[in-house]
Order: sequence, then C-alpha cells, then structure tokens
Amino acid sequence: MNADRTVLVVDDTPAHRYVMASWLRRAGFGVVEAGTGRDALAHATNPVDAVVLDVNLPDLSGREVCRILKSDPATAHLPVLHVSATDVDAAARTAGLEGGADAYLPEPLDRDEFLATISALCRRVDAQRGAGRTARRLEALTGALVPLHEARSPEAVADHAARGACAVLGRAVISMVVADAGVVLRSVCAAEGAALVRGRGPTAVLPPMGASTAVFGPDEVPLPWQPLFDEAGVGPSAWFTHWLVDASGALVGGLGIEVGDEPLSDEEQEAAARFTEAATVALSNLRTFTEEHRIALALQRALLPSGLQVSGGVEVVARYDASDARLDVGGDFYDAFDLPDGRVAVVIGDVQGHSLRAATVMAEVRVTLRAYLREGHDAASALDLLNAALREDHPEFATVCVCVLDPRTGALELTDAGHLPALLVRADGTVDRAKAGSRLLGVPSPRSRPAHHDVLAPGDLLVLVTDGLVERRGASLVDALDRLAEVAGRSAGASPALLCERVVAAFDDPGREDDVAVVAVTRHASPDGTLSLTSS
Repeated sequence: MNADRTVLVVDDTPAHRYVMASWLRRAGFGVVEAGTGRDALAHATNPVDAVVLDVNLPDLSGREVCRILKSDPATAHLPVLHVSATDVDAAARTAGLEGGADAYLPEPLDRDEFLATISALCRRVDAQRGAGRTARRLEALTGALVPLHEARSPEAVADHAARGACAVLGRAVISMVVADAGVVLRSVCAAEGAALVRGRGPTAVLPPMGASTAVFGPDEVPLPWQPLFDEAGVGPSAWFTHWLVDASGALVGGLGIEVGDEPLSDEEQEAAARFTEAATVALSNLRTFTEEHRIALALQRALLPSGLQVSGGVEVVARYDASDARLDVGGDFYDAFDLPDGRVAVVIGDVQGHSLRAATVMAEVRVTLRAYLREGHDAASALDLLNAALREDHPEFATVCVCVLDPRTGALELTDAGHLPALLVRADGTVDRAKAGSRLLGVPSPRSRPAHHDVLAPGDLLVLVTDGLVERRGASLVDALDRLAEVAGRSAGASPALLCERVVAAFDDPGREDDVAVVAVTRHASPDGTLSLTSS
C-alpha cells in the first residue's frame, strides 16, 4: 500500500536522517533525503506525499520551511511532520502546529508511532485528493450534461455524449446512437479537446443476452468500431460498454469507455452509469421534441396562406422558417390577396408570444385584417379597426405592416403598426427604407396612422421581414438592419424567390432563437394575368 508513496525526510544530522529513512523504506515507502531547508524546498516540488521536517536546520528553521510550503499552492497540500530533539515542550509543539505543521513528534522517536503518524497523514491526503477528484468529476459531469440535454439531433447527442464522457472520465470514449431507420451513428473522442471521429452504419453492436454492460477485450473489439479507432489514433485496448435502453426496452444506443491497463473504479463506473442514463433521457426527449415540433410546424403552416392568387403581374413569394430551438408555435404571419378595386394587398406581422394561443390570435388577426381591407377600408383605418378588436378580445400585442400596391401604376401605400421598416430594392441596387411608423397593435393609438407613399417600378423588389430574422440577443438591431439592406441590395434584379433564399441564408446562424417570415414582391412590366403567391 505504501509502495506508491514517497516521503521527503529533512534533517541536518545524517544519523537521524538514516534511521528515519531506513524505517520508511522497510515499511514500503519511497524516500527522498535533504539536509537543509533550501534542499527541502527544491525537492518538495517533485512528487512527494509527505514531509518529515526537523525543526532545527542550519540555513532555514523547520518552521520557516513549513510556512513556505504551506503558502505555496503547489505544495500546500503536503502534510508536514515536525521532529525535534530539543524543542520538545508543549509550547514548542503548539507553536509548530499553529505554524502549519500537521503533526509533531519529539525525539527520540518511537518507530511504530513514527510510521503510524506518517501513514495517517498520507491517508488523510489520499482522502482529500479523492474528494477533490470526486468534486471535479461531478462538476465536469454537470457541465457535460447540459449540452447533451440541449441537443436537437441524434448526431448532436452522439457528439456531446462522446465529448462529455471523455471529459468526465479522462478516457477515450465511443458513443453510439440508433437513429431513424435503424442507422447507427458513432462518435469517437480519443482525448479531451481532440477532434471527433464520426461514422455511421446499419449494424448495431448488440449487448450479450440480458446484459446491460460488457467488456470487450483488445482482440474482441467490434468490427464497426475499429476503423474509427484507427482514424482517431486509439490503440488496442479493452472497452467497458454500457448499452442505452429506453422505457420500452428498445436499444437506443451505447457508450464504450477505454479501460486499458486500469479497470474502471467504482466511482468511474457510477459516473459512466449516470452519463448513460442522461444520454437515454436525452434521446427520449429528443424523439418527443422532434414529434411535437413536427406537429407544431404542421399547425403553423395550416394557419398560413397557401396557393393564394394575386392579379395584375404582381409576383409575391413568402418564406417561413420555424426556429429549431423552439417547440411551441410562433405568431409570425403573412398574407397577399386582391382587393375589389384591382389593387393588391401584401401583409406581414408578428403576434406576441410562442404558444398555441399566439398562433390562434395570429390566425384571427390575419383573417380580420383581410376582411377589413376587402371591405374597402384603407390600410390605416383597417389597422385601427383591427386594434380595437384586438384590445377588446385579447391581451396580446402585435406588429403589422400593410402594403397596398396598384399593379397598373406601381403606386405603393404602406402603413405599419410598430413593425420593422420595409425595404425597396431598386433595379439598380439602391435600397430605400419605407417606414410609416405608428404604435403597435394592442395599445391605444390616439392619432391617425401615417402612410408612406412610393412607387414600385417594374424590376424593383419590396422586402418585408419579421424581427426573428434580424434580432439577436446582445446584438445591435441597427447593425442587423444595415446588413439586411446590404444583402438585399446585392440581390437587385433577382427573382423574389432567390432574394428570400439569400436573405434567410445570410441570417441563418446559431444565435437565431425565433421564427422568421420573409416576403418579397415584384411587379412585372406588362401585367399578363394571374400569378400565384408562392410560399415555402
């Protein structure tokens, strides 16, 4: 038990030093000897587990050496046993202990008491080190579980499981996830911070009958794993494997941990078990999230217009992208329809919140606004009527932008209620912002809403967006709107569909947390019948 422990023996009397070192060596300890305080400080930076320190040294006193050791973070953990043939009274022993020593023995020493004291000091250090390792492992485990539960794809679960388990256990790890259609995703992390090696295949490595864990020897490594280990630089080794099974008993994945020459300790096996349990929960949550997200998207799209017709050579394209980070339904909407007087109305808006209620209010707002505009109300009056209805029936707020376009002349009338400015992208690449700002819907509007009048020439593009496209946590909205204008300007002359694609792609980044709606409108030179509103 003592073979892995080394004791630094510091005494300026060679005979005393010899006796203590001999006792320690016979008891199985490794020994490093020093005759002065300065030599002791130099040796203490090497791996030692305890220090036997004579109080009276020729250069530095033992108490001073102890003080220096305890004040240095690199050596503060070392237990110090003071020994002395002269300072043996209670006051001297008390001063030594108060100065930082962990124990104090007067000379002449009793061999058994001396060895028992050293062993006790080493056990205490072992316990402290074990507690520190446990605390660090728990901290690493907690940190690794967060991205695992935030994963939104089977690939991400496999990656985070491999990285996290490697960081927690300090060993090479292979993670396995059974994805849709039985495809098995594998990720290997050879060391903390190393690049992942990924693979996929149709064949899962199955557990032995009735077992949840197993150990594969170096010559028993499953064939699908070996190419990944070779690429990751993982040499021949044994692998402790823990399979992941969901509540129904179906195999959903597994976690392989490199064992090598050191088998997993009980503490490591407990950490591995907790990690595999968390990975199983993460996969179950991911499947639930994916299904509910699909249903939410289907509901969202059912509430948005599809296949509407607008006349007079006006082409309208809408692009809607739901946030992958959210499960609930958002309140973004758009619309386009003919008015009785031959003009075309194009609408975009956003109802506050992400919930089924927000989607319901969104559908009501869209339909009500369409009805008011088709009754012949101008955009400002329609928004006022809509605001009154919204305030009477719902507590939600909403932003809306209404554009009414004359296909014959290109005359454009725009009114918005708290919405982002529209962009007019001219055929020559010039970008104008169209804003006729008034209060958002859901609050009193004491004055009439202004209107912005402009002309959409043939080849020009009208661009409308919701705030999910440009708003990012902690980022400048002004800078984002400038960037939007720049991206739109580079798409001058492009089709509305291509412009929508470029705009969404330009802002498709990990910081996006909200749904996005983009509408692009162009007017062709010669009205040639009816064109469909295209939504994607």
